[in-house]
Amino acid sequence: MNLLPQLCVKKKHSSIRVAVDLVKAGEVEAVVSAGNTGASMATAKFILKSIEGIERPAIASIMPSVHRKHPFVLLDVGANTDCKPLYLFQFALMGDAYARTYLHLENPRVALLNNGEEEGKGYLDLKETYDLLKQSTLNFVGNIEGKAMFRDKVNVVVCDGFVGNIALKVAEGTFDFVPSILREKGKKLILSKFGYWQ
Repeated sequence: MNLLPQLCVKKKHSSIRVAVDLVKAGEVEAVVSAGNTGASMATAKFILKSIEGIERPAIASIMPSVHRKHPFVLLDVGANTDCKPLYLFQFALMGDAYARTYLHLENPRVALLNNGEEEGKGYLDLKETYDLLKQSTLNFVGNIEGKAMFRDKVNVVVCDGFVGNIALKVAEGTFDFVPSILREKGKKLILSKFGYWQ
């Protein structure tokens, strides 16, 4: 679990290395690991290589939407903390392909996670990414703020791994926090009806 990524690649008998070797041999179709994310990604990239035209792998997460009409793909959620505009553009391509293949969407709506919806928002790399996405054949709908991600507006949300990991962890925490608050409020409401709570 605590092995450095470069050591996992070299350790031919580590569980991650053995699992990825099985994918390469065609004996299994996928690897699920509870191990170190960096080690898993490094091993997969070293053994399986990248898809042609994709320089960096990304970690995607399928996220629920408020109205539950359809989930959306959020990527990257932790593989790459420092991204060039080209990497973010390639994440959008992968997210679009995933949404078409596994969410069965004909023309997924792709958005760039940013601190505002306006075209000129964000730091330089995000502005350059915006331009790349706007010029592409993807169904790019522009920037999206974090608060709007869950509102069924988009199918793919693109960001770097640092921002994506924070967004994922905040969502996980919120999904845990809200039900506990509702349970507590519900108990207080019930107790107050019987005169036990003021």
